[in-house]
Amino acid sequence: MKKLILLLVLFFGISFAQKNNAIGLWAGDFSGGWGVDYKRLIGSENALDVYLGNFELGDNSAVRVDAGYFFLFNVIKADASIGRFPLHVGPNVGFGFWSGTGYSGFDIDISVAGGISWFTPTTPAMDVSLELIAPRSGLWHQSNENSDNHTSFELFRNSLGLRLLFHVYFF
Repeated sequence: MKKLILLLVLFFGISFAQKNNAIGLWAGDFSGGWGVDYKRLIGSENALDVYLGNFELGDNSAVRVDAGYFFLFNVIKADASIGRFPLHVGPNVGFGFWSGTGYSGFDIDISVAGGISWFTPTTPAMDVSLELIAPRSGLWHQSNENSDNHTSFELFRNSLGLRLLFHVYFF
């Protein structure tokens, strides 16, 4: 059994002792978005976050996947007994798909996100984050409505977004 666990650790590059990998929930984005996400702390200065959300199922379907790579800055000094409060900022890339009766389409966009997290001093380790998402700075949009295809590219789209995230570090 120990050999199997060691093989899995080596294969996936996951350190079970440090618990740098979290599963979480998010809500917000001003459009009523919600979803689940996976967060991986890469050392003490970087993090990778993959968001899955904006689900709609049935006659009208939609799903969105975003990935963000964040640089962490521990500029807020606080007593260790209340946790850490790192600021984070970094690029965010997203892909969205939707379909319904007579229409379908997808978006690929790039933006910048940043915010603040509170890493609680609890067991299991948890964090609560608030992120501000800049307007999308590059968007490729493809849609099909009643057999009429539309493709467009926009430099700026939408307004600011806001996400509230909650993570628990299980592995």
